[in-house]
Amino acid sequence: MKNWTDQLPLYGCLIGIELPDSGFEVTPGVSLRSVFVDMFGTSLLAFAPPPTPKAPHPGPWVPINGGYTFKSRVQVSITDVSSFDGLSPSAVAWLVAAILRLQLSSPVRMAVLAAMPFDKKEVTHEPWPMTFESATHQVGPYRTPSTVASEEDLLWLRTALPVTSRLYHEERFFRAFSVYDQAQWSPTLEIGTVLVWTAIEALFDLGGEREKTKAICRALADYVSDGPSDRDRAFQVIRDMYGKRGSVVHHGARVAPEDAIQSYRLAKVAFRRCIIDGKLPPSPQAAVGHSTKPSSDNAP
Repeated sequence: MKNWTDQLPLYGCLIGIELPDSGFEVTPGVSLRSVFVDMFGTSLLAFAPPPTPKAPHPGPWVPINGGYTFKSRVQVSITDVSSFDGLSPSAVAWLVAAILRLQLSSPVRMAVLAAMPFDKKEVTHEPWPMTFESATHQVGPYRTPSTVASEEDLLWLRTALPVTSRLYHEERFFRAFSVYDQAQWSPTLEIGTVLVWTAIEALFDLGGEREKTKAICRALADYVSDGPSDRDRAFQVIRDMYGKRGSVVHHGARVAPEDAIQSYRLAKVAFRRCIIDGKLPPSPQAAVGHSTKPSSDNAP
């Protein structure tokens, strides 16, 4: 029996982002809409602001399975996934949030999924809304708690979503992007740094290389730079950051926040380039064909 999160329609609350207008169609069947949703206490959703600063939120309230306090101003509606080549609604929801994280300078997350639209302000019984991306930590090159999405940001999502959903079926991309995304929820900078570089190794298919440090530095520098001089500078930075990863793995060293964020930033640029190009970077390994993810698999 299918989980209700993999049935249509599916709705989600995004945090870390606001819309410049009331709504935006990403693709047929996937749209964004401005809403008011506050998670207060530990297990209730409210759909309207308190009348005064010290007053409670007006009803109706809806209970939620698990969660944490948050404020969401954007609803994602998923009503049709026929153009996503077998991806489940929850996988599409994850991709929407993950793609926005590659674009925006704020920590976007899909906080809650529900079988009901949040802008209807109706109390529904089971299934209750459930938390989705609910880790207490979120690490990345973020500069502001929330961003008002620009037209460029929304067009990036519109362009990137179908491309990323196609790449999702490439085993190498799925593994790399999943690990990179998981790194953002790591409880420590050290764990996150190791995961980021694991994702980069997977993206470039460098797991079997003997001189891995040199191979990673060359491949990533070529991929993210804009010319010979820029490539030389990038190579030095990448070598230093990969060295930080090695210190964690081999000596249990600590990672400075600025170094961890630099590693996340390098990975972010690489995955953006992959999506913009619409294809994986060249692999040094012998081509043996591509495997696909079963459609029943959920996003990480």
